Amino acid sequence: MDIKQLKTYIFENHKIEDILQEIGCHSIKYHSIGNPDPYWSAANIDGNNRTAINIYNKESLKCINHTRDIRIGKNEFTDLISLVCFNKKLELFNGIKYICDMLGISYYHDFDENIPESIRITKLIYEMQQGNIDIEEKPLKPISNQILKYYKPYVNDMFLNDGISYETQQEFQIGYDEQSNRITIPIFSEINDLCGVKGRLFKKELEEWEQKYIYLEPCARSKILFGLNKTYPYIMKHGEIFVGESEKFPLQLWSMGYYNSIGIGGTKVTNYQIEKLTRLGVNIIFAFDKGIEKKEIEDIANRFVDGINIYYLYDDKNILNDKESPSDNQEKFEYLIKNCLYKIK
Repeated sequence: MDIKQLKTYIFENHKIEDILQEIGCHSIKYHSIGNPDPYWSAANIDGNNRTAINIYNKESLKCINHTRDIRIGKNEFTDLISLVCFNKKLELFNGIKYICDMLGISYYHDFDENIPESIRITKLIYEMQQGNIDIEEKPLKPISNQILKYYKPYVNDMFLNDGISYETQQEFQIGYDEQSNRITIPIFSEINDLCGVKGRLFKKELEEWEQKYIYLEPCARSKILFGLNKTYPYIMKHGEIFVGESEKFPLQLWSMGYYNSIGIGGTKVTNYQIEKLTRLGVNIIFAFDKGIEKKEIEDIANRFVDGINIYYLYDDKNILNDKESPSDNQEKFEYLIKNCLYKIK
């Protein structure tokens, strides 16, 4: 779900009052006459203060609750989504799904589906120029879990030798596709819907013409934080998240006993992924492969709103080999945490 587009949809379709009523707020009132900054006020479900809650009538849907702490994680910014999660006692993404269900739209709703083709193309070109989307990208859509039955539920020694234990392979439903001779990596959304399957060729040495990774079931990479369906509770518990490049990054860390990580599927961080990371309200630690310059991480950090703490495992001690991931070796990873963790923002 594109959170910014969801809030725009709520605002433009005048659904704020409906949502406030649905989550149990009362004494709801819209303040517009003579007010240059119109807003909604309401009382908490168990409160008597009729103006305890203020929802500002802008597309950000900023929410101030004067008598309750509705923050998610360490995030100081609170909005209507924060209030829904607080009132319904839901974690972030289930709270967003609750809103979508109430509005009668899918969690994977494509808000651009009905806009003119010319505008869609213009938007796509802009997103590509900003490095925020892949040219072949499609909207994120769930697919049937029955697809996984086509693959063998086998663990493999190739991943084991790469630091991914058999137990972790089973936890993340790693399998094997006999037809393509590929290790299968199911891609799940943050609400645990299957959205794609990535295949890693089951060969150590590849020919020049062979592709190491392909999607056996296409997936909108730019909209996925791989592993979040498993790691979310640990991220919120520890108040921090390790962000790596590949899908193997959270698999390797999980095998080490570090359960609070995700993979973004490359070095490009899209606005969609930044929005999701921001909403978690935790410290964000980038741990990219050797060879990524600090300036590149600083540029990514500057795209986050102020108030989000951004860190980077920067190997200025040169303990990693060329293109080596910090997660490839537990001893090196823990050394980097102790000696090479720098705050960028």
